Amino acid sequence: MQFEADYFNGISPRAERVLVTITEDAFTFNIPTADAGQSVQKYCAFGINDCQIQAKLGRGRRLIDLPDNGRLETEFQDLEAYLPKRLSNPIWRAIHYAESHQLIVLAALVGIVLSTLVLLKVGVPVVAKLAALATPPAIEKDLGKQTLDALDHHQLGYFTASELSEAKKSAIQHALNDLCLKTGDCPSYQLSFRKSPEIGANAFALPGGYLVMTDALVALAKDDNEIVAVLAHELGHVKGRHALRQTLQGTISGIIVIAITGDVSSIAAGLPALMLNMNYSRDLEIDADHYALKSLRTACIPTQSFATLLLRLEKSHGDAVVPEMISSHPETKARVMPFLSKQPTCRLSDS
Repeated sequence: MQFEADYFNGISPRAERVLVTITEDAFTFNIPTADAGQSVQKYCAFGINDCQIQAKLGRGRRLIDLPDNGRLETEFQDLEAYLPKRLSNPIWRAIHYAESHQLIVLAALVGIVLSTLVLLKVGVPVVAKLAALATPPAIEKDLGKQTLDALDHHQLGYFTASELSEAKKSAIQHALNDLCLKTGDCPSYQLSFRKSPEIGANAFALPGGYLVMTDALVALAKDDNEIVAVLAHELGHVKGRHALRQTLQGTISGIIVIAITGDVSSIAAGLPALMLNMNYSRDLEIDADHYALKSLRTACIPTQSFATLLLRLEKSHGDAVVPEMISSHPETKARVMPFLSKQPTCRLSDS
């Protein structure tokens, strides 16, 4: 069996057109060369077992890497059919067979897409949860501090200094401390107030227990109970280390997508943008809601406070993009029903 190919010697970019013969165990061909001013043919023979025949890619040229760092490139596609059976690797034969049949390629593509979706939907959250639990609190706190500092940076323009009075800030902090004193179940946290025309009325939790509340949300609330109710929800995120889990989940998902698509540029997104635009999963939001409902009941704060502010917040945004607090959350009306239902008589234990 013979086929034409371009021979590259591994040194010069210029190719020599050669006629390759497949013998029992070798590729053989002659290369034109000059010797003492005369044109002669140099005989070359390379053992098939010593060559690397690269995988077939569509109708692209077939590549044969030679042991002397040279290469043969040919338009001849069916190399495997003419290789000695005892020398042809059965695994490569199977790969070439699969690559040359469209139904197999289509089935593989569908399988990759489905397995990737399952991995992103099920596997990544589990891995992110385990990784978050294994992360030392000091590292998580440092991550949250760096994120808050980045959001505060004047070049990003997300936050400016809060314009709330010190008395109002103190009242909110005191009310939240009172809730934690009564429940005895609050994680370590640090409450910060910011003004942000970009974000609007919002409250969210960063890794390490950093709680951020905007002036616009304070202005939207009718009383401190509504503010504390929202902060109780954010404490639920802190308790479950949800912010870190979401950050890890986004990072792991990004790595998987980059590994599949090869688009390294997609890793350039910054952590601050990720934290502001992350979509909390339904399970994490429901978990934080349960924590808030339990905390409000224990502290004898009307649970309706959370529901009324959440509904007012949704109404205030109208058709605009909803804020992080309710973005990609369970449907709001269903979500507030447990907070609006009749609550048992509240009795604080004597202490």
